[in-house]
Amino acid sequence: MLHTTGGYLVGTASSHKYVFDLKEEDVFWCTADIGWVTGHSYIVYGPLANGASCVIYEGSPDFPDKDRFLVDRREVRVTILYTAADGDPHIHALGQGVPR
Repeated sequence: MLHTTGGYLVGTASSHKYVFDLKEEDVFWCTADIGWVTGHSYIVYGPLANGASCVIYEGSPDFPDKDRFLVDRREVRVTILYTAADGDPHIHALGQGVPR
């Protein structure tokens, strides 16, 4: 029997680096719930394994204002914003004021 480790971590670190084209100067923000696989994979494991600068946000994305999500993104100079499917409706609900 051969026991190996690193499968999940190696996969998560690799996909975080190559799928998002992560560069040293990037600030990465995954808006998913940390309890979901996307959340803990791309909020914790991927960024830590790659030594990335990342944003961890706790709270409602629309309090105290509806554009809280996007204001925070600008304030901390996020260069890569990754959101799960449940974040898209929130962003689209802001209408035409969504920055590109």
